[in-house]
Amino acid sequence: MEPKFNIDRPKVSDEEINKHKNFEKLVNQFKEQSINKAKHDKSWWKSKKVRYSAVIAGATVICTVTYLSLFHNQSEKSKTNETLITQNSPLPTKNKNQERKFIAPPSAKLNIAYSKYKVDSRSGGEINHPSSSKIKIPKNAFVDKNGKEIVGEVTIEYREFHDKADIIASGIPMAYDSAGKKYNLESAGMFDIKGSQNGDPVFIRNEIEVELASANPQDRFNQYYLDTLKQNWEYLRRDNLENLEGGSHNLEGGSQKLKTLKKEIEVIIPKKIDSVKVVYSKKTAALPKYKEPLKPRKASGKQTFNIDASTDDFPELKAFGNFVFELGNENKNYTPEMNAITWHDVKISEGPTKGVNYLLTLRYNQRVEKLVVYPVLTGNDYAKAQSEYEKKFENYKAIAGKRINDEKLLLEEMEKKKDAYLKDIAMKKEEYEKLKAKKAVEYQQNLVKELDKNRNNLNNSTFTRRIFNLSKFGVFNSDCPHYAPMVNPIQPIFVTADLKPVFPTDVYVVNHTKNMVGTYQAPSFNTLSFDKNESYSIIVFAGANIYKVEKDEVSQTLIKTQNKFKVSDITEKSGNVADFRKALES
Repeated sequence: MEPKFNIDRPKVSDEEINKHKNFEKLVNQFKEQSINKAKHDKSWWKSKKVRYSAVIAGATVICTVTYLSLFHNQSEKSKTNETLITQNSPLPTKNKNQERKFIAPPSAKLNIAYSKYKVDSRSGGEINHPSSSKIKIPKNAFVDKNGKEIVGEVTIEYREFHDKADIIASGIPMAYDSAGKKYNLESAGMFDIKGSQNGDPVFIRNEIEVELASANPQDRFNQYYLDTLKQNWEYLRRDNLENLEGGSHNLEGGSQKLKTLKKEIEVIIPKKIDSVKVVYSKKTAALPKYKEPLKPRKASGKQTFNIDASTDDFPELKAFGNFVFELGNENKNYTPEMNAITWHDVKISEGPTKGVNYLLTLRYNQRVEKLVVYPVLTGNDYAKAQSEYEKKFENYKAIAGKRINDEKLLLEEMEKKKDAYLKDIAMKKEEYEKLKAKKAVEYQQNLVKELDKNRNNLNNSTFTRRIFNLSKFGVFNSDCPHYAPMVNPIQPIFVTADLKPVFPTDVYVVNHTKNMVGTYQAPSFNTLSFDKNESYSIIVFAGANIYKVEKDEVSQTLIKTQNKFKVSDITEKSGNVADFRKALES
């Protein structure tokens, strides 16, 4: 009988394959067949080769099954891997758990959902977010991963984070490393934006503009982009504020006194200081000047040259009278045979040290020699010149001493006036900061009241817009970096009221002086640090529970230089972000 081959056999489905993936059944079947064979065939069992083969085969099957099981489990795990797709680049794989170590929302119930908008890629459009933020999309703004222009509707997903509760709920780290220096970021508003078409990511070709509504009106923030690959914030530029018509966002605009103080500090008084410096410079320059006389040099017995040097060309030589030029020690090229040569040309010119030595140039046919020489005097000529020099030098010392004293008096006068102006600046700065802080508190209180009335509708008359120009999607922030306090870091211990330990998974140090949150995940929360001049509470996530260390508890623990913090359970009060916000600020 000839064998038959079924060439066009239908393809086996994945479902059919999975139906027969019962490795445990395979092992049991093998064991059962082996035992039955051994029972009915005694000769089979007596054979050592057979017994060894059976053992080896059984071990092989078990190892194979174990390997396949592990491989199967690994394959299942690999299905949870996420990939970060960038335009015109390969698709690298990145473990989802690794990614969550960097951006890790501490609780699913506090998740801030995206708002979804549709926009036609070719025509562009403007999206008005409920917070009063705007997203302006130009025509033909998007391309796919291959750089091909997107046609049709694009889905824009967008969400914002404005306060400390939002920051904690986002799980976005707010630490910033710049050139090895550690900073914490104070936020004036943060947003997360992404785009897709039919589930596939799209990329920005023509910049889109995001006008982020911000509850902080101050112009001291920078713009940053969160680089999830480098796991750090990337500085983009100084923040760009839009002054909304009728807005009260400008603290200085609400107070003429603040404007006046600022102008005095930054313009008026510095100009007065500059004028004092100018007056000092002019008076100093007008003081009498006198050049120190040249000390005559006595001949030492070295080779001299009697050369007729014009005192019109070198007026300083007038002081020497009947002088000759003496050979300097620095001449390594001089030889006694030069004295026997009748040189065709002899010239004297300025030497390496002006007014002290001179350059003697000798020419004979093609030969040229250059020697450094000094004007010297001999006998009575030296004595006469020395006596004249001493008189001139005494006069010079008197004039120079008077000039030094006059310069000192002028400098003291300038420094006295400058110090008075600097003290005036310091006083006005202190007054300015106090008044500004008072206005800021009043302003913030008004903002909180307005925010409580309608959080989802940031009124243009109250809030500032911060303008971002985006060339890529992601997380962007308007931030002011502050040096991370590094003095006396604490290894905290958290306990309940009945002293039961709490083992945190995430810890957030909440700065109530600024809109700033220090984010810590295991094991980094073993080194918490605080600025003694600011007010803090601590939020602790431990599994499904949320705990809070109150401000007074933090303050008292730090004063006592201890590290054990008592927590209160706010899990029931934190069913969503709005409730969590109230629990955080209460």
